[in-house]
Amino acid sequence: MILVNSGKETLLDLAEKVHDQSISIFIPTHRRGKQVNERQDQIAFKNHVQSVRLALESRELRSNDINELVEPMEALLDNPQFWRHQRAGLAVFRNPDHFSIFQSPIPFADSSRLDSRFHLQPLLPFVQAFTTYYILQIGKKGVCLYQADPFSITLIDTAEVMPSGLDAVTQYYDFEEELQGRTKGRGGMAAVYTSDDSNEGQKAKDHLLADYFRLVNEAIVKLIGTRNTPLLLASVAYYQPIYRQVNTYPYLHEGGITGNFDHVKPEEMHQMANEVLRHQFEETQQQRLNQYQNSLGSNLVSSGLRQLLEAAVTGRIEVLFLQEDTKLWGQFDEVTLATTIHDEKQDGDESLVEKIALLTLRHGGEVYVLDEATFPTKQDSTNITALYRF
Repeated sequence: MILVNSGKETLLDLAEKVHDQSISIFIPTHRRGKQVNERQDQIAFKNHVQSVRLALESRELRSNDINELVEPMEALLDNPQFWRHQRAGLAVFRNPDHFSIFQSPIPFADSSRLDSRFHLQPLLPFVQAFTTYYILQIGKKGVCLYQADPFSITLIDTAEVMPSGLDAVTQYYDFEEELQGRTKGRGGMAAVYTSDDSNEGQKAKDHLLADYFRLVNEAIVKLIGTRNTPLLLASVAYYQPIYRQVNTYPYLHEGGITGNFDHVKPEEMHQMANEVLRHQFEETQQQRLNQYQNSLGSNLVSSGLRQLLEAAVTGRIEVLFLQEDTKLWGQFDEVTLATTIHDEKQDGDESLVEKIALLTLRHGGEVYVLDEATFPTKQDSTNITALYRF
């Protein structure tokens, strides 16, 4: 079993795995509550596995082949630890040569499909051109650097450049009062870095921390350079102004998140950081929507499905906008450009929405999945449109 990450590379890799027995299962899941206690997620998944088994049996496959195909999915049902550590959604992909799962931070609509390709449209929101950012978490236990985007957070190995744990510094002074900050989220700095000679003990503490934070800052610059990527500081309020005083990284975010994160899960800290950067995430999408609106009436904008397919295969699409849950079926030959379009799925059909999106991504374009209120045009019933490069 492979636990896959979200992102363009994952999506394109799954798209290459073609087999007549390609199983895709999507369910919403829960972290806690009666849904977990009553095993509701397991029951929903079990129902899908049973439906898939029946669909395989209708194809008159050998029993041994069917059992071998569904066995790893049924094994998940017997793993209580797996179901106690879910996020908001679960996707499972299985064919005779592949088995992977994806745990999503947002819920999936309940569905399953047996086809010649994996069903990938529910994963398209994870490949949007969102801002990547860093979180620098400083606590009594040490310093951690994370790379994140709106959907994922990953710990970066900093062992070779980051100074030793902060406890090696704080053990020489009583910092307990300053370290008792509860996790509060953005803003709320309660302490100010000061060199007031009236308090020599406090001054010594501050300068000891400042010297240590200079080493952390040097490590940060070595690790991420001076690229235009936001860095959020996550620490107790007392540390924030001291670190900012010595910081030289030009894109340290002015807000940061304050609190004692020594015992906070990275996923919780990630949610707080996303809230701080929400407007920045929306800015990139809005810039693309503005480009589209400014190009209306020119040959750089199209909503015709046949034109979009041809533009996608030739790499002309710079930005693709599609409304969530849009479904279009048919067949498209990437060599001859022959196209057949159906309102409902027929034998041999593939999702033309996925086709356009995957071709756009493969050629370096961007894909945005929008709700009805945000979608840039209401003039075409297909709910899919694009901005061309040329």
